[in-house]
Amino acid sequence: MKIIVIGTGKVGSLLIEKLAQEGHQIVAIDHNEKKLTDMQNELDVLCLAGNAIDRSVLIEAGVGTADLAIAATDSDEVNMLCCLLSRKLGAPHTIARVRKHELADEISMFSEDMGLSMTINPERYAAQEIFKLLRFTGLTSVETFGHGLFEMIEFCLADEGPATSMTLRDLAVKGRSKALICAIKRDGETIIPDGSVTLRKGDIVCFAAKPKEAEQFLQMCGIKSRMPKHVIIIGAGKISFYLIRMMRRVGMTPVVIEKDSEKADAFNEESPDVLVINADGTNRDTLDEEGLDTTDAFVALTGTDEVNLLMGMYAQRRGISKVVTKISKSNMLDLIDRTRTGSIVCPRDIVSDRVISYVRAMESAGGSNVETVYSIAGGAAEALEFRVKDENKDLTGIPLKDLRIREGVLLCAILRNGAVVIPRGNDTIEQGDRVVIVTTIKQLTDLAMILK
Repeated sequence: MKIIVIGTGKVGSLLIEKLAQEGHQIVAIDHNEKKLTDMQNELDVLCLAGNAIDRSVLIEAGVGTADLAIAATDSDEVNMLCCLLSRKLGAPHTIARVRKHELADEISMFSEDMGLSMTINPERYAAQEIFKLLRFTGLTSVETFGHGLFEMIEFCLADEGPATSMTLRDLAVKGRSKALICAIKRDGETIIPDGSVTLRKGDIVCFAAKPKEAEQFLQMCGIKSRMPKHVIIIGAGKISFYLIRMMRRVGMTPVVIEKDSEKADAFNEESPDVLVINADGTNRDTLDEEGLDTTDAFVALTGTDEVNLLMGMYAQRRGISKVVTKISKSNMLDLIDRTRTGSIVCPRDIVSDRVISYVRAMESAGGSNVETVYSIAGGAAEALEFRVKDENKDLTGIPLKDLRIREGVLLCAILRNGAVVIPRGNDTIEQGDRVVIVTTIKQLTDLAMILK
């Protein structure tokens, strides 16, 4: 597909990189010629210097023949105007980054008039992810499929126990576990396991299950559900604003610590019912005064990755049961021990996953049948949701145990008539199903590709 991306900041650059890796024809527009030159030297993309609210620039970029235009500049208003112009000039689909909560809250009222197919809000997405992670004390990631029918959950197995005492096959039979282990990250390697594998202490485990069964499996692994009451948040930014609105609805009591006095005052005006402390959240005495040792959860949301990581490690060392750390550059994960930082949330990666899911859904009309895609195991594997089409007859009606499925591929759920099946060997795929697979194979765009 031909995709125009307007803006080469943090979000725009990542989208360009990911979409180019997916094999799409990318045209990047930005007023910064140096950024464009650097990008063109690294990626196989076309670059055009100019202002995208200039009609002639969009026409030169070929917006009339583009399948999708994405506006990801620093200005919400510019993004919406770029999408409106792109739609008027012939682009059938447009995506705008909208970060201001005043606009984001009301965007549904005028998105159709603005010609917007989708809006992306990294801060709101990150807040939603953090809120999901706060549900359990030991989770690093939670994704939902089939409108909440089942979940894919990632956590670090910290202790020996029933889950480490038998193979996955025996765990399903003797342990009566209905959870399906999809991927294991162990010693820097990602494994798509079969029934003979045994979990070990220290593994990062990704599994699929219905919500109730997920809770049972987590308890077997020593992770108990406990919604935190008192939460310390470092940093009074947009993520904190969205997160606190979600927290207050379920009775959580957040305390926000912000070093910048102007930011603290502005945040206090927007959220007058929340305690906002104007102090240095990296100061040990400040944290002790706010009850770090007795808090239920700690969330590091400053604008500096290094500060967030250090604060996350410090809170983890102090024994806080739930720690969430926000980072902007996911490549930093290669430099740290993730078991010492709690859960990691990267807003740019969340945006990337959602946009790629949308693009793959667009492709479904032209042959690809991917509905959604999520990165798991630190990006080493993907969870893909497919529609089963008429042409997938080689897969339908055959017991899964008789299918010759490729190595590095695991079928982890079948969605059928509003119900979810966590598949076993005798289950079959049928026409009209949606199936979710986990794979380490990149660019798996069709369900037929799972067969040898």
